[in-house]
Amino acid sequence: MTTAQSIIMVEAVLCLPFLLLGLSHLVQSGMWKAFFMSLAERGEEGVLMRTFLFELWPAIAIVVFHQDWSLPGIFITLYGHLLMAKVTLSLLMPSLGRASLAQAERTGDWSFFPAGLILIVLGGVCLYRALPVWIG
Repeated sequence: MTTAQSIIMVEAVLCLPFLLLGLSHLVQSGMWKAFFMSLAERGEEGVLMRTFLFELWPAIAIVVFHQDWSLPGIFITLYGHLLMAKVTLSLLMPSLGRASLAQAERTGDWSFFPAGLILIVLGGVCLYRALPVWIG
C-alpha cells in the first residue's frame, strides 16, 4: 500500500465517525455532558474508558498511516498528533485526564460545541477527499 492509499483509507474510515460524533456534540450536548460527568465520577477508570473508546484508535491510525503535511490533509494529521499527545498525557498523568473530564460540569453543555464543530470540519475534509474513492 502506498502512502497516498493509506492516507485515503484513514480518511475513509474516520469520515463517518467524525461527522456523527461532531453532529451529536452539537445536537445532544447535554447527553455528552452527562456522559463525561459520569466518567469523571469513575476517576481513573473513566479516563481509561474515554481514552480507549474515543481517542486512542483514531490517534494511532492517523499518526501511523496519515502523514499528509499538505493542505487540506494536514488538518487531519495535526489532529492525530494532538490527540496522541492527549492520550499520552491521560495515560501517564491520569489526574490531567480527570481534570479534562470534570471540565464538562464546570463549563456546561456549550463546551461541546467547539469540539463538535472541529469534528464536523475534520469529517468534511475526510469526506471531500474520500468521496471520489467511494464513488469510483
